[in-house]
Amino acid sequence: MQAAPDVLAEWVRFGGALIVTVWLTGVVITRTSHGSRWPQLLGFGVGGAVFLYTTTPASTALAQHLGDAVYGCALAWLAVEVCRSQGVRLRPGFPVSDTEQRRRTWMVTSLSYLICVVSGFLTAQITAGLWALGVDDALVVGLEQRSSIGVVTVADGVLAFVTTVVIEDVVIVAAVVTLLAAGRRPAWQIYGVVCLVEIALHSYMGAVALTIALYAAGRVWLYRRYGGVVPVVIGHFVFDLTVLANWLAEAPVPHMLAGGLAVAAVCGAAQLRTPRRGGER
Repeated sequence: MQAAPDVLAEWVRFGGALIVTVWLTGVVITRTSHGSRWPQLLGFGVGGAVFLYTTTPASTALAQHLGDAVYGCALAWLAVEVCRSQGVRLRPGFPVSDTEQRRRTWMVTSLSYLICVVSGFLTAQITAGLWALGVDDALVVGLEQRSSIGVVTVADGVLAFVTTVVIEDVVIVAAVVTLLAAGRRPAWQIYGVVCLVEIALHSYMGAVALTIALYAAGRVWLYRRYGGVVPVVIGHFVFDLTVLANWLAEAPVPHMLAGGLAVAAVCGAAQLRTPRRGGER
């Protein structure tokens, strides 16, 4: 007999998949009712895949992670469609047709990576400090990240981090920032909403989850200041790959990879010559 939390989790998963499926299909049909049917067919297909993958018991851990990745991508697509239905669009990135825009893309990607590095370092130091002070383990770390997302192989990790990145950067950061900004909400509300959601998602870390506010606020600042959700996503995903390498690869490979990427990111961040956009801060 299944435990009550497991049953509740299955029903929450089922309900979430059903909502995303119906909502995504509906907004795509509404937007394309007078145009091509390809988006409608694609919406139906993705919606059906989301529902099947997220409600059918997975035979393997890899299948579970694949289902989560499909669900995350569908949720990101839904966020984009909701923004479009409200008359606003996410700022996807910058054209790479000239040197200046390529430089800007490199800069934003590098800043995204460095924000993750600095936030991860601070989280680790604060955790170590709390342990040194004798704070109860249950208040510091509820679950270790690798075990909480169930990463065993490289494929598991890549799919798990695809899910994480598209949900956190496209849905929680870019879409929420865009919709709240369109509603003329003040900056403190925008930062507050995103930080609270991120802290809730990382609650398995215990009290240390509060440090995730630094990481969330950094990405909100980056998107509001420069735009470009695609470079933000790439920088975050590259950082997650270094975490995956640290979990699964033997030394010195993770350290060499992290060091090389850090140097490249610092070089990219040094391109901070672009003027501020429209008074955002």
